[in-house]
Amino acid sequence: MALAVDADRLLPATDAFNRQGIIGCGVALHHAVTAWAAAGWRLRVERFPRPTDRSHLASLEFREHGDPLDSDVELAAAIDIRYTDRAPYAAPHGWPDLLPVLRELCRRHDTGLSMIDDGTRETLARISWSASALRRRDPDYRTELAWWLGGAGPDAGVPASALPSREAAERVPTNREFLSGTSDQGPEQQDQAQIVALVTDDDTVESLLACGEALSAVLLGCTVHELSSCVMSHLAELPATRARVVEAIGESHPQIFVRIGRPTAPGPPRTPRRPVEEVLVIE
Repeated sequence: MALAVDADRLLPATDAFNRQGIIGCGVALHHAVTAWAAAGWRLRVERFPRPTDRSHLASLEFREHGDPLDSDVELAAAIDIRYTDRAPYAAPHGWPDLLPVLRELCRRHDTGLSMIDDGTRETLARISWSASALRRRDPDYRTELAWWLGGAGPDAGVPASALPSREAAERVPTNREFLSGTSDQGPEQQDQAQIVALVTDDDTVESLLACGEALSAVLLGCTVHELSSCVMSHLAELPATRARVVEAIGESHPQIFVRIGRPTAPGPPRTPRRPVEEVLVIE
């Protein structure tokens, strides 16, 4: 199997350097390894097997088959039930015990996990507002956003039923600004989520792919612990806002942020997915 960048689905206005795109591919890589481990297969993963072809991110080779670990089965099951929850959260239970677990999961993928304190959280909310204000004035971004939310075809996109109303969105000031949706956002409460940043030593494509693998591990780990999660990439997309994030959190290479907490609203309808045969290549 081969993991490669899909050049037809790049978002140059939103993700000018394709950092988030490579991180997304890292998530897919970790999901694949996790799913096959639950089926009893151990894979050999060779990252960037062709140094002159940076679009070929990884090759996966089946090595041996055996009984899966219970933890592998548990994580693989989380792939199917995990979803992006944009509603406000209640505070996560067991956070002091879970935080070091998430840090260790990231460390295994050469990625750091930085905890965001209350003061920095308020700064991030202001940065998020600034990013949204800049994006509103960018017609290319607005075009890509409309395409991403549903214009890419019947098997892709985020429907209005999975997006918060404008009133509900205001209760989570660090979230990306979307078009208004119709999702049930639960009781009227302010967000009490914990926020973490995934950070790397540099912005090389190798570090970005590893960060995506770490992000997958964090999202699945939270799901296993019955916690909701929401990825926030917009804080680090624009150079100007990313520079403010660097100053706020004291990390030179922040890549992505994640809100984590107890769900307060029912899960939205499942979003559409492209057919497997469109995205899977077996060599």
